[in-house]
Amino acid sequence: MSIVDKAKGLAAQAIHKAEEVAGEVREKAGPLAEKAGDVAAKGVSAASAGANKVTGGRFEDKIGQVTEKVEGVLHHDKKGEPGTEPGPAPKN
Repeated sequence: MSIVDKAKGLAAQAIHKAEEVAGEVREKAGPLAEKAGDVAAKGVSAASAGANKVTGGRFEDKIGQVTEKVEGVLHHDKKGEPGTEPGPAPKN
């Protein structure tokens, strides 16, 4: 057996193992990404509440609109598609 044949055999083994590991990572990544989106949405909610408190509620409507859009992007449906896409910025 030549060195080239050995290298081909080892490369095939490495590819097979990499495919196995990639499959395992893919299975674990979905739930972790969903959990991260939920945690981030809670952070956005907390920041929104803090901003409303600091501004005395003067901008509550605008803060609420932005919060809804950001949380919509962070929450994904079961197909992995964003729940709400952000639209253009409102014109004042």
